[in-house]
Amino acid sequence: MARAKTFSELLNPDAFLWPKKGDRLLRSTGDWNKQVSFSPDAFDRHMHIWSGYMRAGAALVEEAERESVDRHFLVYPILFNYRHGLELAIKWVIGQYGRYADVSLGPDGVDHDLWKLWKLCRRVITAVGSEGEEDEALHSIEQIVKDFHDLDKTATAFRYSINKDGATIKLPDTAIDLSNVRRVMESVDNFFAGVDGQLDANSSAADW
Repeated sequence: MARAKTFSELLNPDAFLWPKKGDRLLRSTGDWNKQVSFSPDAFDRHMHIWSGYMRAGAALVEEAERESVDRHFLVYPILFNYRHGLELAIKWVIGQYGRYADVSLGPDGVDHDLWKLWKLCRRVITAVGSEGEEDEALHSIEQIVKDFHDLDKTATAFRYSINKDGATIKLPDTAIDLSNVRRVMESVDNFFAGVDGQLDANSSAADW
């Protein structure tokens, strides 16, 4: 009986990358065009992570549009990236400006409940910003947050196919427009960037 071939022998070495001796995940480089560093400052890092997840979602939508078959695989990381970017944007507002509205993340700082976090965020925006409770953009953002919360209450629906009980996680059974997802989330990102600028200006000018 012939002995089974090794994994590497089963693959065409000219067509597939394969692990080799000496491979390490984080290898230093002096090449300016290749290198990237992690920010040592929590303030900057939060901004980079927030923006990074939003940009990753947009980049993946572009890839899904370029290679149509990929959309069936990329929809999950696309929505996860956007969801996490949204969570970070909300937490940024609360963390940076919540003290001016007697609001804090407290023990919910590591909570992934978007709706709970949004209610705190909205209090900060209306108290420190210029938007009132009837502001159209504020209502639009609230609906989008609710949409994401209803889809994925615990930040697991786009990372796993089953829940802790082994049941398939339910997702909509209708086809969705990924281009619309990108457009909507770009507007969401712009909203939070604008809110950050306004709250920064208002809190700096006011006598709290």
